[in-house]
Amino acid sequence: MSEIANSSSTEQIYKLHTGDNIISQIAKVIIVLMPRGISVAGFSERGDLLMIKNNEYKKTLPTWIIDFYEHQFLNEQMLSAPHKVTSVFVACDKTLVVPEMLYKPHDSEAWLRKLHFIEANEVITTHHLREDKAYYLYSWPAAIKSLINRYFTKSKILPFATYQFYKPFKAECSMQISLTADRAFATLYKNRELHWHQVFPFKSSEDIVYQVKLAAKQFDINDMQMSMQCTVANKSLTQHITEMLQFFPGLKDGTGTVVANDRSWVSNIYLIQQLYACGL
Repeated sequence: MSEIANSSSTEQIYKLHTGDNIISQIAKVIIVLMPRGISVAGFSERGDLLMIKNNEYKKTLPTWIIDFYEHQFLNEQMLSAPHKVTSVFVACDKTLVVPEMLYKPHDSEAWLRKLHFIEANEVITTHHLREDKAYYLYSWPAAIKSLINRYFTKSKILPFATYQFYKPFKAECSMQISLTADRAFATLYKNRELHWHQVFPFKSSEDIVYQVKLAAKQFDINDMQMSMQCTVANKSLTQHITEMLQFFPGLKDGTGTVVANDRSWVSNIYLIQQLYACGL
């Protein structure tokens, strides 16, 4: 923990109420692991969100400092009862979607290795997208997987983008976007069929807008008529949604479906609620 202890980290905390007994009310917990960051969220027995805690360290440090994550696992109050952790979501940018009819484990992993540099200390995990008749492959640090298996033996391990793979019935075209500190996860459905999924780096809101408009053009979609939803992994990223609104006036951040005592948390809360539902 020396590197982390000697550097500043950013912590954000959301609580449904300020009562002292909020931790005791938590019956289920989800964890989101990202490069240089972690989110932990606690829910009541009924599934009501009670608390979120986001913690990140500086971008100048390595992406996956194992001591940081283990320290969080050991010291975060919401994780003091490991059996309450229902699911752990892993955000990584080395991904590949393979149609069922083309999927062969060895060949698919070889395709992923051709697209991305998979390091010796990484593992490749496969998640079945049953509704889309496809497989989602992603590569992530073996040490992080080992930590999860050690501390949360009963939890599911799922890719961060899981919640984006569903078929919205109301819109002809639908774009789901989720932002972490420096990556955007985006998924496009057209006529209820998965057409495009990409994880890409961004430094500005314009970078995200460019990728979305490029995808819309590629699939002959009017981006102004496309249903769009954007979520964020921490509330400091909401500025990107505000800036993207000038390009996509219909962009939603969860407003109208999320009740929050702090408006700045709406998009983050919506994301956490979607992930929780995926992990049930």
